[in-house]
Amino acid sequence: MKNILMFSFALVMMLGSLSCNAQTNKKIVTKNTVSAKVEVYYFHFTQRCTTCHAVEDNAKLAVESLYADKVKKDEYTFKGLNLDDASSKEIAKKLGVGGQTLLVVCGGKKVDITDKGFMNAHNPDKMKEEIKKAVDQVTKG
Repeated sequence: MKNILMFSFALVMMLGSLSCNAQTNKKIVTKNTVSAKVEVYYFHFTQRCTTCHAVEDNAKLAVESLYADKVKKDEYTFKGLNLDDASSKEIAKKLGVGGQTLLVVCGGKKVDITDKGFMNAHNPDKMKEEIKKAVDQVTKG
């Protein structure tokens, strides 16, 4: 009798474990099929210099000119977010951002082009080139 109870208990535990794993796998699959929306973020602080403003202005201009049709359809967006504002803290935390950052995100992929953004802050053509490279990187499977 004792053996039957132990076997039954072990069987119930094993079946319970399998059903939990099946549910976890479903969640992972759902998570990986997140939208293919491309989001370009420029995180900054309230206090900014002219170069910081140029990064934001030229990155936004690059997205809007390179992908005008997709921006109109809201498939691609550019967002400048102030890290000093409470409303920006959640997304910054989610993306692992703690300071000034120029980031291209699509689904689970992200490319940090902060250094390239600052090096090319006053060169709109080069900024377009860097934004395009990053977008291509996150959108290619």
